[in-house]
Amino acid sequence: MSRGRDLIANIKTWLLGGIAALLIRLIHTTIRWEYIGFPASAPPPTSAPAVIAFWHGRMLMMPMIYRRARGAFPRTIYMLMSQHGDGRLIAFAVRLLSISCVAGSSTRGGLAALLKMCRWVEAGADVGFTPDGPKGPRYECKDGIALVAQRTGAVVLPFSYSTERRWQLSTWDRMIIPKPFSRGVAILGAPISVSQEEDREQARLRIQEALHEITEQADRHWAPL
Repeated sequence: MSRGRDLIANIKTWLLGGIAALLIRLIHTTIRWEYIGFPASAPPPTSAPAVIAFWHGRMLMMPMIYRRARGAFPRTIYMLMSQHGDGRLIAFAVRLLSISCVAGSSTRGGLAALLKMCRWVEAGADVGFTPDGPKGPRYECKDGIALVAQRTGAVVLPFSYSTERRWQLSTWDRMIIPKPFSRGVAILGAPISVSQEEDREQARLRIQEALHEITEQADRHWAPL
């Protein structure tokens, strides 16, 4: 019985994850994007491995936006993902979008996963975080991202986006789903360095404030005058 339930769960993950990845690609291609803070033809803010930061509620379009920012220096990116059922579904979807996953969260397998993320950075890969995930509080940055940046010396690159027309879920993260054929704005914030000497709580707050700032900027971009 257990094997049968596992098979059904895996089929559900493959099916729903595949549909999700396809829809994300399709929606992204219909949006007329404006990029703020992104390099046009010059090298990006850093060609070295980086820690990519974005809020949980703004994750849907991030795989393609990330590629737009780092296209001149293509590299593998590993994203920290929760180990619960929804996390496995999302992990399968993002793998189809060329993003690898490290299982773990702030509540399950957290420290081991963070150390693994550090090793990937040291091996030359980017790593991605939704620092308010997997369950919130919304827009509250946890300190794991500061730990990885401080331990590896990699800069944090904050990302956010918004669209003129969108749906917003009633989930804890208030995730936005862009409506097809809308206009969108994607914002890349300034790189954030975390020194070995800096208090980690202070670094966490700096990353949180940077994400707040560019997310508010993205939403104001489409606010009525």
